[in-house]
Amino acid sequence: MLDKGKISGLQMALLLYPAIMATFFLTLPSSTAYYARNDMWMTGILSAFFGVLVIYIATKLHELFPGKTIIQQSEHIIGVLPGKVIGFLFFFYSIHVAGLITRMYAEFVTGQFFFKTPLLLIIALMVLLASIAVRGGIEVMARCAVIFTPIFIFPLLLLLLLFPDLELHNIFPVLSRGILPVLQATALPQAWVSELFFISFFLPSLNSPAKGRKWGNITLAAVLLSIIYVNLITLFLLGPDAANKTYPVLVTFRYISVYGIFENLESLLLAMWIFGNFIKICVFLYVAVVSFAQVLRLSDYRPVVFPMGILTIVFSFWGIPDASVLGEYIRYVGPFEIPAVMLLIPFLLLLIARMRRSGTAKK
Repeated sequence: MLDKGKISGLQMALLLYPAIMATFFLTLPSSTAYYARNDMWMTGILSAFFGVLVIYIATKLHELFPGKTIIQQSEHIIGVLPGKVIGFLFFFYSIHVAGLITRMYAEFVTGQFFFKTPLLLIIALMVLLASIAVRGGIEVMARCAVIFTPIFIFPLLLLLLLFPDLELHNIFPVLSRGILPVLQATALPQAWVSELFFISFFLPSLNSPAKGRKWGNITLAAVLLSIIYVNLITLFLLGPDAANKTYPVLVTFRYISVYGIFENLESLLLAMWIFGNFIKICVFLYVAVVSFAQVLRLSDYRPVVFPMGILTIVFSFWGIPDASVLGEYIRYVGPFEIPAVMLLIPFLLLLIARMRRSGTAKK
């Protein structure tokens, strides 16, 4: 195993929660409202099926091949060469998405707060910090998550201060346009939830791998409750008009005012965005470097962390001229690309592994 560090199930959950939710809070409520309108809150419920499925697949594969990640498992299941192709696919996907996440983070920070700061500087500083944490190993990343994930979650509780301004009747009429728009809106949340398959890269480092599924399901429950909570608050405050806002959660934070004393709390959202995306970029960069090292059978992944950080910066600009192109990519490509890598390929690997085991047992 490349990383000798050990983490607890709770630490894994604290790593995975912001890895799923950091980019969800700001961007997806508008996308779900675009299709589902006042039924946007249902998308979290329907996404549960995909979350349960990817966690089941990841933990089942780990039961068949204990102590191995999906990169090593694929070589055992379909052979060395095809397995390396799968490994390179996970590597390219992870480093590519790390670039997209970094660009999303920088676009929000420079577009809403630091207007005159160069985009490249925001990206380079975040990637440098993430690279340092990844190079420290999984235990360093887990300790960062223990500190930063509560800071990431806390500002969401402040949305409860909006309760006097919420219009609960915005939820009605329920399913007035049928179930199809809700299913269309679920395409993006289910893709985000499918990223829980990254549990495959953390199970070998757990103190107690047998509890991996339990903590994966706890993470899934927290993610789904957060999706429903944020979608409901956004719906109750903005109504179907949430679809017309680029960052509806930012708008809801700007509404918060407690006796005219506590206002302009969107700065807390910036802190939440920075800490959450730091953990998310760390997770994707970690998966990328571990995948790369395992495919090439390197003895240590740390020497390639900083070069991969530079590659992340390259991918954050490559083919993305502006924020509108980034938004279209997330809305129209993400719902197909993410499940294809995180759900379809692992499902096929598990199916082949079970068939081969079954065939061997009959002989």
